[in-house]
Amino acid sequence: MTINSKSIFLRRVHEAYLLKKITKRTATHFKSVYNKFDVKKKSEADEKADELLAELISESVIKQRR
Repeated sequence: MTINSKSIFLRRVHEAYLLKKITKRTATHFKSVYNKFDVKKKSEADEKADELLAELISESVIKQRR
């Protein structure tokens, strides 16, 4: 699954997919819903995604080190 975008949200979704925290189907769903948003909602989604998915990914890294 390749995502060529400057969007923080889409990059975080891709990272979560690569870390096997979400399935390809879920990642594709997130991408399609995000693409339906208007510009204002996309920026809000980017902000929230940066916080939430970064937290999810950091938890994954900590668990992998154990």
